[in-house]
Amino acid sequence: MGLRSIDSPRRRPAPTTAHLTDSAGVTHVLTLEPRTLIVAVKSNCDGCRPFVEDLSIEFSDWRLIVVTRDPKPPEAGHRTVWFAPELMDDLEVVSAPFFVALDGSPLNVVTEGVVFAPEQVAREISEF
Repeated sequence: MGLRSIDSPRRRPAPTTAHLTDSAGVTHVLTLEPRTLIVAVKSNCDGCRPFVEDLSIEFSDWRLIVVTRDPKPPEAGHRTVWFAPELMDDLEVVSAPFFVALDGSPLNVVTEGVVFAPEQVAREISEF
């Protein structure tokens, strides 16, 4: 079944750098490259929890970056969750849970959608 979390992803240019702040308040400048998967999470979100707590979650050939608008990113003691409201604005991510897949040269948003579970996100990016 070809169900998707969003009817028609909007292909659009993506930034090539991001200013991300860790839980200690230190800001890092990260280069965004092709095959980057950005997952926006929020507190009290069942679909978000695996992306924060389970380090075994990987997406073949995709670099995973987990971001939030919450000033105090969830600290499960596992994966880094970056405070990145500017990046979310640049990628037109209005709210979490949401994912954006970046690929190509120049760098573009190639697909996007609502996050329900890691398996669903993997299925939606598998064609890229």
